[in-house]
Amino acid sequence: MTPFLYKIAKLFHEQYGERLYNCTFVFPNRRAGIFFQKYLAEIEGKPLFSPSMLTIQELFESLSSFRPAEKIEMLVLLHDLFGKISGSKESFDDFIYWGEMLINDFNDVDKYLIDAGDLFRNVHDYRLLDDDLNHLSDAQVEAIRRFWSHFMPVGDNKAKQKFQETWAVLFELYSSLREALAVRGEAYEGMLFREVAEKGKRGELEISPNNNYIFVGLNALTPAEMELMGYLKANGVADFYWDYESPFVHDSRNQASKWVKENLSRFPSRFTGDEPLYSHEQSPRKEKTKINAIGIPSGVGQAKHVTHLLSGLIASEAIHDPGEAIQTAVVLPDEGLLMPVLYSIPREIGKINVTMGYSLSNASVAQLIELIAQLQQNAREKEGEALFYHRHVKALLNHPLVTLSAREEAEILKGEIVAYNRITVKESDIPPHPLLKQIFSPVTRWQDIGSYLKTVLSSLYTSLTEEKRGEEELLEGDTRAIDLEREFIVQCHKTVTRLEDSLQGDRDMSVETYFRLFNKLAHGVSVAFRGEPLSGLQVMGVLETRAIDFENLIILSVNEGVYPLRNSSGSFVPYTLRQGFGLPTREHQDSIYAYHFYRMISRAKRVFLLYDTRTEEMQTGEVSRYFYQLKYLYRDHFEITEESVAHDLAAPEVPVVSVTKTDAVLQKLNAYRKGGESHLSASLINNYINCPLQFYFTAVEGLSEEDEVQESVEADVFGSIFHHVMEIIYSRFRGKTITPDVLKEIRKGEEFLTGAIRKAFARYYFKDESKEYELEGEHYLIGEILKSYVKQTLKVDQQFTPFEYVGAEYRFNRSYRVNDALEVNFKGSIDRIDRVNEVFRIIDYKTGTGATEFKEMAQLFDASKNNRPHQILQLFVYGLFYHLENPGARVSPAVYYLRSVYKDFDPTIRYDKHPIEDISVYLPEFEEHFDALLEEIFDPSVPFQQTKNPRSCQWCAFRELCQR
Repeated sequence: MTPFLYKIAKLFHEQYGERLYNCTFVFPNRRAGIFFQKYLAEIEGKPLFSPSMLTIQELFESLSSFRPAEKIEMLVLLHDLFGKISGSKESFDDFIYWGEMLINDFNDVDKYLIDAGDLFRNVHDYRLLDDDLNHLSDAQVEAIRRFWSHFMPVGDNKAKQKFQETWAVLFELYSSLREALAVRGEAYEGMLFREVAEKGKRGELEISPNNNYIFVGLNALTPAEMELMGYLKANGVADFYWDYESPFVHDSRNQASKWVKENLSRFPSRFTGDEPLYSHEQSPRKEKTKINAIGIPSGVGQAKHVTHLLSGLIASEAIHDPGEAIQTAVVLPDEGLLMPVLYSIPREIGKINVTMGYSLSNASVAQLIELIAQLQQNAREKEGEALFYHRHVKALLNHPLVTLSAREEAEILKGEIVAYNRITVKESDIPPHPLLKQIFSPVTRWQDIGSYLKTVLSSLYTSLTEEKRGEEELLEGDTRAIDLEREFIVQCHKTVTRLEDSLQGDRDMSVETYFRLFNKLAHGVSVAFRGEPLSGLQVMGVLETRAIDFENLIILSVNEGVYPLRNSSGSFVPYTLRQGFGLPTREHQDSIYAYHFYRMISRAKRVFLLYDTRTEEMQTGEVSRYFYQLKYLYRDHFEITEESVAHDLAAPEVPVVSVTKTDAVLQKLNAYRKGGESHLSASLINNYINCPLQFYFTAVEGLSEEDEVQESVEADVFGSIFHHVMEIIYSRFRGKTITPDVLKEIRKGEEFLTGAIRKAFARYYFKDESKEYELEGEHYLIGEILKSYVKQTLKVDQQFTPFEYVGAEYRFNRSYRVNDALEVNFKGSIDRIDRVNEVFRIIDYKTGTGATEFKEMAQLFDASKNNRPHQILQLFVYGLFYHLENPGARVSPAVYYLRSVYKDFDPTIRYDKHPIEDISVYLPEFEEHFDALLEEIFDPSVPFQQTKNPRSCQWCAFRELCQR
């Protein structure tokens, strides 16, 4: 394989020799110029004066009297002009989206040298067109007639009316924008291109007759580009070389052929050399190009498969020197896979050159600014103080750049947010750390955001500099990641400054729009990775491959809609008018992509096409049309294979997870024995029955879910509030007899009940009993629901009157003797105890529903049953320990299910349909099962195993740990 750029370098070295410095080579991108320079040096073998090298954009800029305008400044200017011309009061926030669209349209109009007056004509009646369009082509007339005949009459359609009103001012807006920019000496790219083209047309361009312009590897030319190239050709100072060696770009069935004939005819090459540059037939090869299409069910899976492919190329010596793999390229149509790919490159690959750079928008500091934007846009003010939403605060506190600077203060604040259940965080709650105080300063005007962000960025840079100094003091300290972060912060600072320079005055704009504009600028800033461009594995985007050839190509994301890209850019110019006036359409874009693909693979020996097979959300799982074309149109020219790599993320069978009771595990477990510091409880016993492994995680290892702020009143908090309200109600009657009249009076006491509910909210939800909270909105509604449950519970209590209220939250903490070798610590809290005659009712409140009856004792311990009455087991544990502490007492267990209290409900527990009026009768049978369970828990030979009942895993916090 002889690379195209090598052929051109050899050809011009033969023709010009040391006089090459008189030539200016024009390439589609800078990367092509660097490779051309490399080949030229290889051919010469000694130092020489290098020719000038430019991209086509740089050539136009060098010939123009204008400098490129900043896009944000143009949007601001366009908004002002639109308001003056149309009289519209539309805010900048609302204008920005279609303002960008208009600039793109104006850009196309100028690059394609369209008469804007004809395109943006104000047509009120398409039937009057005949007298006014004689100077237009038939295609243009037909396009205008077809569009307006479908569009008109407007009638009552407000959207069409709005479109027509806006369309009426577009030509004036276009002209005014050009005039205003010209006064500043600035231009958008299309305007700049048009100025140069029209100067050439008028013969006004100043071109040195001693300089030769060599256009290399271009393809889809705009009329402005053709005008300039034609002018230079007419003046005898231009030559043209096209990368049209592939026979597929000459095939009229292939969209890649769209411009081939015209370009070769209009701009022929002066020199041909020994090797033909263009071919209509398949070049003879000893071996066909190998094409391997590989379907993989994820984007990251594709990146990981790159490791396998590169290792295979090294093993087969297709990559001769892994340390110098310059003949191999990994091409990324989806730049979002850049980082996964870089992490997947095998260690054998010595050097890597990333030509696409890394977008500033993907950097950690840009993501921090996104979090800051969320914080500031959602901040509220109350009583003169800023309030921030807790999720936005915690997201910022967890960001690596913040924790690096203020780890201790961030942890304290996060702890306080959870401890006091702060849904909103006050500005005064922020710890006195400089960075935190800067971040959590409220900004309400967009004019203040620039200085605010620059202050934050300066603090971050200082913190990273101190961290770098600390790492350098360590012998093995690696500061490369810190250096990269600092570079991103510098670029962010520059971007904010650019935005400040573009936005001046008291513009009608929101804070949200400012951050949106920052993101747009950040997307356009690329921070280069360090690397030698002419050595190592090349990782690049599709456009970076133009005019460059590789022996081995690994192309990812070869999916329809990704490569070629589904054209989603909007335009104010309707499709029919674009087509009629010769403006670029989606077909034009498809032809460009097709040419890039077929040119890219034309000299390769091995091509791997990786595509995503997933069919979810917007993904079709369909391989690109290019592969189907290779497979069905050009199969004779390639050696094509297909394969599917099934990364089976759901392994065939999840192994059973169990934990052996090693000495270390037993030592932790023994903390529950008498004399130890830990205590078993009824809930832990239920945990063990449900899943021994869950018991191990919680009771032995002490793992638990991270506490979170509860924005709404969850079931557990609801239950705690209810318990406390009932305790407040009955605490006045401890040791007294409760009669039906007492209960009726309590139910009538609205003010008292409301006060009790507020106190309970303060303790369990707001977690601050120092003041009484006024319940509003959702909390008020929940308070009313609670009040209803309380009243209904008092109704249920009425059937047991008269009774004595003994107390609430009866706590026990004692040891329990299982056998001679095992005695364990237990503790618990009984919600409420009443006495009816000589029977003590131990009562448990539950917010949901459940059983009050069971058939046999073994049922309480049977984890295989989905509806095991675990609530009854809990009451039996309470009954057992109450009986141990109060020998001779008759105990009757009862459970109040709040969702059942509105029915004809009896809370008394029943065993085989018989109400339990004295639990001591049933305790021997219960203890038999209970003791056996405790012996199993402490038996060294019985491991902690996963539950066999998957239903137990449904709400388990440890599902990921045991892969359920």
